[in-house]
Amino acid sequence: MFCQNCGEMLESKNQKFCASCGSELTHTPDAPQLKAEENQASSTVRSVPVYEPKPIKVGGPGPHSQRCFAFAIVSIALAIAGFIFGGSSFFRFLISSMFYPYYPIGLGGGLVTIIIAIILNIAGLIFGILSRVNSRKAGEIEPINTLEKFGSVVSVFGIIMNTIPLVITPIIILVVPYLFMPIYY
Repeated sequence: MFCQNCGEMLESKNQKFCASCGSELTHTPDAPQLKAEENQASSTVRSVPVYEPKPIKVGGPGPHSQRCFAFAIVSIALAIAGFIFGGSSFFRFLISSMFYPYYPIGLGGGLVTIIIAIILNIAGLIFGILSRVNSRKAGEIEPINTLEKFGSVVSVFGIIMNTIPLVITPIIILVVPYLFMPIYY
């Protein structure tokens, strides 16, 4: 007997699967078996699973792409606003630490603006993360579009621009006053 799939000679009549190709064997005693050609029997035939192609998504930017772009722009805007508030406070803090080293923290009225800057950067970070979440959802559900791709790239910049001040601000507040303090021997 021979395999119906690859034509390889079977080892026994009671075999359930072909040893060469692994296909399931059906035994029909009335049907005559035909011997396969020599070149076909010597070649190795592997069955490859065939998958259904994904349907092509048609249409313009959907709601997730639009939210991705909008959240990314808001993230960048909050990063810039945080830089404006935090930058002005930082320079006041730096100047007061340099010229008035006896005061441990020379923030004065700048403390409120630093807190506002930190809140703006935290909100910007949240919007950047929301933009990335909507970008992922848009990639799964909606057709590929440039609005989602651009929003995804801008959101990464927004996340970076909002994270850097959140990491650097506490370091500056804790370290800078001690750099300009006089050392007494």
